[in-house]
Amino acid sequence: MKKILILGAGNIQVPIILKAKELGLYCIVADMDSCAPGFEFSDEQLAISTLDTDKLMKYAENNNLDGVLTTSDYPVNVVASISKKLHLTAMSEDVAKICTNKYLQRELFLRSGVHTPAFYLCDQQTDLSLYQEFPYVVKPVDSSASRGVQRVDSLAQLKDAFDLALSYSRKGQVLIEDFIDGREFSVETFTQKGRTSIIAVTEKLIIGEDEGFFVEDTHIEPARITADEYGIIAAEVIKAINIIGLDNCPSHTEVKLNSGGAFIIEIACRLGGDYITSDLVPLSTGVDMLGNLVKISLGETIDVTKKRSRYSCVQFLNPQNYTRCVEFIESHDAHISRYDIRPYSKTLIKSSLDRLGYIIFSTDTLAELESILDKIK
Repeated sequence: MKKILILGAGNIQVPIILKAKELGLYCIVADMDSCAPGFEFSDEQLAISTLDTDKLMKYAENNNLDGVLTTSDYPVNVVASISKKLHLTAMSEDVAKICTNKYLQRELFLRSGVHTPAFYLCDQQTDLSLYQEFPYVVKPVDSSASRGVQRVDSLAQLKDAFDLALSYSRKGQVLIEDFIDGREFSVETFTQKGRTSIIAVTEKLIIGEDEGFFVEDTHIEPARITADEYGIIAAEVIKAINIIGLDNCPSHTEVKLNSGGAFIIEIACRLGGDYITSDLVPLSTGVDMLGNLVKISLGETIDVTKKRSRYSCVQFLNPQNYTRCVEFIESHDAHISRYDIRPYSKTLIKSSLDRLGYIIFSTDTLAELESILDKIK
């Protein structure tokens, strides 16, 4: 039986643990939380931080692993280090480093001609009064889940947003970026042996912009775009992937599209979150993203052939749509795939961690999907 080490045992990692078990693997799972829910489904549990390279490397060297993977952002650095040492299949250490540092990624894109927002690297010593061409977007160089990310339209807002972003940065660094207007999308890919396949383009609808936040509220797949728009997005994403040097891994790319073209906001060398790759892609295309992640980590050939053409969506619950969403869930509509309802709260949704639940559903036609969204959004 092949052995695989999975870094992370939180709720977000449970689907990949179950998929690895379904594929007949012996699953060793690491998480610093000894009560993490994913441990229940694993064969062996390691109460070790997913960022503790030394301890995880020592374990890996003594246990004849066939693969190592994660579905989280920062553990990809550990995955890359272990894979290099043990000659396993994964992204390179350089790729992992670039994909977990927004500044390094921006610098590379700027040098290589990839469309990306203008940016400025700042720290506690930065004189914020120098930045006067609002609006800007302020974000930590090394955070995820929209934590510490805000749009600002004045110096007073900039100072507050800067302090918030700094509190989320392990490195004590913040990016101030020019705000790029436009529609938002994400692109899911796999690259194996130098060949990249675009699996899906997902449309993203955002809430919280009036308060300066950017929280994804709805994901629609496939995105409502023209063939020409798809081509523009795909070309820029492939260009960015090639420049970073991604290989033998998935990627999740965030893109903004406007009259100036497609702008790469950032690329992660992991599967997309927010139920995009665990649910939406399989529902709309039939491509098993989780299974492919396991296979690519074992050095096996992946299958990216699309087996169906449907529409899928995840709508997150927030204080404004909570009642409508709960009523829809309680109607037991046949389009619903799964859902989660959390206790109601009036708390402002500042990041994905503040959401009040979700509904995942799929339809045969776009008209059906839009009709459901009209009821619940």
